[in-house]
Amino acid sequence: MSDWFDGAGNGHSVDVREVFDDLALSALLELIAGGALVSVGLTRDGGAIGFTVTVDGRWRREYFRSGDELVAWCAEAIPAVLRARGVEPASAVPAPRRRRSKTL
Repeated sequence: MSDWFDGAGNGHSVDVREVFDDLALSALLELIAGGALVSVGLTRDGGAIGFTVTVDGRWRREYFRSGDELVAWCAEAIPAVLRARGVEPASAVPAPRRRRSKTL
């Protein structure tokens, strides 16, 4: 017998291949390259994909049904992972360029 607690979600299975589009896969690879352990699994009902990011024993898990949501989450996760690993993320603001003086 099901009750109110069993009624979450829309009842549709997530399209795993759609979530793992090129951009989402690149973002996940960047997390791994940054030093994070990334684990991935399908929820029991198949309605979402769970992603867990672990760095030095600290972890965070989120669930996604689309690649766009995953990419947005990774955009926040990547700098956090780099900071946790002691690496300062690159700034989006371009650094001033220094010109060398020409000596003849």
